[in-house]
Amino acid sequence: KKNETLQAKMVGIFKLFVYADWLDIILMIIGLIAAVVNGIGVTIRIIVLGKTVNTFIGINLSSMMNGSTSPAIPRFDVEAEMTKVVYYYVGLGFASMILSTIQVWTFLTSAARQTARIRQKAFFAILHQEMAWFDTTQIGTLNTRLTE
Repeated sequence: KKNETLQAKMVGIFKLFVYADWLDIILMIIGLIAAVVNGIGVTIRIIVLGKTVNTFIGINLSSMMNGSTSPAIPRFDVEAEMTKVVYYYVGLGFASMILSTIQVWTFLTSAARQTARIRQKAFFAILHQEMAWFDTTQIGTLNTRLTE
């Protein structure tokens, strides 16, 4: 019986956003785009890590080949290769920080605006109750219902 009441209260995905206005929807779309790009950044970091590992493997191969004094085999510049990798990581870290901030801020702002709108409607619904409702309801019920 309890399971039936839970299924009766379920709503569709678009009904969840019935209290969202156009600004809330734009904020959620911006936050979603920032989250997707931030997730792509994780994949790019794995690719950069692979380049780092390949650089270290290249160092090992270069040292084995350069055991001789042949000038035909060029020396492997470790510092230049690792400097490129460091710049990639700094750029990815900065982009991740900015995108994460945008993602959290937009979702938080949208949720706060929708929550305020829902609480305001609940407050006005409670104020429009019959006088008998206030006589039979305990004192803290209004506060409890608005903060739940």
